[in-house]
Amino acid sequence: MTTPESSELLGVSKEEFLQSVREALGRSNVPPSQPYPRLTDTLPELEKQAAQIRQHLEENLPALLDKLADMAGKGGWNVHRASGVEEAIAYIETVARESEGTNIARSAQDVFDQIPVDAALANLGFKVTTVLRDDENSREALREEIRQSGIGITGADYALAETGSLVVLPRKGLSRLVSVVPPVHIALVRPEDVLESLDDLFLLRRLEYHQRGGEMGSYLNFITGPSRTADIEMTIVEGVHGPKEVHMVILG
Repeated sequence: MTTPESSELLGVSKEEFLQSVREALGRSNVPPSQPYPRLTDTLPELEKQAAQIRQHLEENLPALLDKLADMAGKGGWNVHRASGVEEAIAYIETVARESEGTNIARSAQDVFDQIPVDAALANLGFKVTTVLRDDENSREALREEIRQSGIGITGADYALAETGSLVVLPRKGLSRLVSVVPPVHIALVRPEDVLESLDDLFLLRRLEYHQRGGEMGSYLNFITGPSRTADIEMTIVEGVHGPKEVHMVILG
């Protein structure tokens, strides 16, 4: 991974590196007065800032959904705007028909209560496995089901309009493998999942850290398009270390 420090070894100054990052994010040319956000916010301060973010999101949601779709498309996602549940399921059915596999793995997230894909896909002859450990489904058994699946379907904990990225948090019922092992990944994004920027995400994560007494998981999984790998000559190959085809279904 390239950092401001390592970039200087490649003949690029730290200032040039940071400027290129700001330009990629469409941000101001002027560096922030405080390079790093304060990590000493109190819980009431964070709650106030989070409420302001939520109000801003609600007031600007149509524009943010448009920006998410635009940036995700630029990042390599196949983006579909679904006006309702039936349209979202119909799109998933189309992707499934065009895939080569017969097995599908999905996460156990709330979004599937709203978009019940299991019955529709089963009617088409697909085997759908919900990745949720219990007495009948061990970790290894579920991992094998994921490895045998041609499609992985997940929801989104967050979707960033700024970068067109999907953010998935580790927890029960949401194995990261569902989004990285099958050759096709379908992500379902609801309006309430959308954030404007990375700054919003990190503030909400700090708030969650305080609310949970210092516990917020071990990692964040950012997905910005299909898997890409480059050799020493910078030849890009997709799908070597993850899905080669990714679909973002945006409700609204």
